[in-house]
Amino acid sequence: MKPTSPIRILIADDDALVREAYRSFFDGQSDFSLVAEARNGAEAVDAYMVVRPDIVLMDLQMPGMSGIDATAAICARRRDACIVALTTFGTRDYIVAALKAGASGYLLKDTGADNLIAGMHQALRGDMPLSSSVRRQLVTSITADEPVTTPVDVGLTPREVELLQWLTQGMTNYQIGRQMYVSEGSVKQYLAHIGDKLGVKSRTQILVRAIQLNIVDPHHMPVPQAMPIS
Repeated sequence: MKPTSPIRILIADDDALVREAYRSFFDGQSDFSLVAEARNGAEAVDAYMVVRPDIVLMDLQMPGMSGIDATAAICARRRDACIVALTTFGTRDYIVAALKAGASGYLLKDTGADNLIAGMHQALRGDMPLSSSVRRQLVTSITADEPVTTPVDVGLTPREVELLQWLTQGMTNYQIGRQMYVSEGSVKQYLAHIGDKLGVKSRTQILVRAIQLNIVDPHHMPVPQAMPIS
């Protein structure tokens, strides 16, 4: 179902040509409206608080306040902020820093128009858009840092742990619901409860923390259930 009003976007990028390209692109998208632009992190924070966009596309390396610091500042004030890092940098340090700051996803600028639109919709649904190379870097970084040999008991139920296992495979909420035979709304409720228990908020941070605490193993692939033909 299409939204009744366009999705409102804030673009933060220090390159004027990049902002112009985004402006031209979203002008041709009836489902989106570019409502604000920022040239650095400080402007992004100020613009977010004024226009309260539905989603932010945040460059990371900008003069003055970086996109990572801006993401942290926005998320500290607005728990429900939806910020997708959109950058040319796909190295571990950038990825981990952005996701720890509260980014809802991490896409590379060469992702392509279709993948960008799909990723934005994923982020707004509470899913976790990550470029494939970014996902590999993320898993490598998490498993290399802060190793925990024994799973930490934070009071998760067996069903919550099962959901985390599907989450490590990059599934969307809809796909997880199909595997667990629950609605997409129920998956979102599960994630909210898990986030509360882990002390984090975004879907990405839930994944990071669950792997760090050895609750799930990103290298263990659960066997998907065969879906009935409808």
